[in-house]
Amino acid sequence: MKRFLQALSVVSIFLIASPGSVRSFDAALCGATLASYGSPPVPARSNEGSPDESCGGRSTYGLQYQCVEYVRRFYHLVKGIETREGRMEKRWNGNADTYFKTASEKGLSAFPNGGPVPPRPDDILAFSGGPYGHVAIISAATPDHIEFVEQNFSPTGTGRLVYHPMTRRVEDRISGGETFIVEGWLRSQTAPLLPPKGPAETISNRRSPPIPSLFSEKR
Repeated sequence: MKRFLQALSVVSIFLIASPGSVRSFDAALCGATLASYGSPPVPARSNEGSPDESCGGRSTYGLQYQCVEYVRRFYHLVKGIETREGRMEKRWNGNADTYFKTASEKGLSAFPNGGPVPPRPDDILAFSGGPYGHVAIISAATPDHIEFVEQNFSPTGTGRLVYHPMTRRVEDRISGGETFIVEGWLRSQTAPLLPPKGPAETISNRRSPPIPSLFSEKR
């Protein structure tokens, strides 16, 4: 019995501390609100611990609840920019790691990490790294750190990184043994438009299998 309990203890420690489990941990049910930001507040929802899949299927802003889906939903509901499926004039689909390099195609300005323009709230924070990169919405920018709201990465739907004012750089993010490099931040080139009228978001609970293509809108 003593040996059995010791073995069970070792297994339990491994499951809790396994580096590969860091990014996929998410105890909330599919679609549950983790955090919210914006005016009106836009909720960041749980992807039920499935970083490379969509627990909710495809809906108004792409694969629920990938990081790209939150960014598209935020920029439509808060900025009035059309990002809905089938109605986009600009290219808002694609994996997160394409966002920084295709900023102009979305009508956005791209500011590189370490450049002269500091980040500010409502900017899209763009990362490279992992299979698909990552994007989030900056919710606060101070002289020494930034905060952001995100989907499909942290169990709280939020993150925080150090900002170095001397070098004008946001530190990279290490998670689950992987390094996500901050490429920079994207900003709308126009003033916010009028909020969309009528139903702007459709929620479904259909589970979607992985879609390993350039336009799978991960991460």
